[in-house]
Amino acid sequence: MRAAIELGIPAWGYIRWMRTLLILAALAAQLAPSSEAPRISQTEFKKLRASGKVVVVDTRNKEAYDRAHIPGAILLPVEGLRTWPAEYDATVDKLKSAKKPIVTYCA
Repeated sequence: MRAAIELGIPAWGYIRWMRTLLILAALAAQLAPSSEAPRISQTEFKKLRASGKVVVVDTRNKEAYDRAHIPGAILLPVEGLRTWPAEYDATVDKLKSAKKPIVTYCA
């Protein structure tokens, strides 16, 4: 703010300008596309599953899947992976062509 005053910009003008920048930054953050997938509640998931209108994908490792998983869940173990194995392509193609919402879980 000192630099603004030294340039002859009144304090109220500087404050108004900074407030405008903060508001614009907040708006830009809200409008920016999110990299996160939308989340649903457990209640919403139960309703989708009961209606049969959802594809469930288990992203845990095979050992965890074999111990217990949601019945009907498709195994796509990405836990701990840094690269995408080629053998996943068929499963991914199947998911891409699904006409239903896809719900993933990892715990």
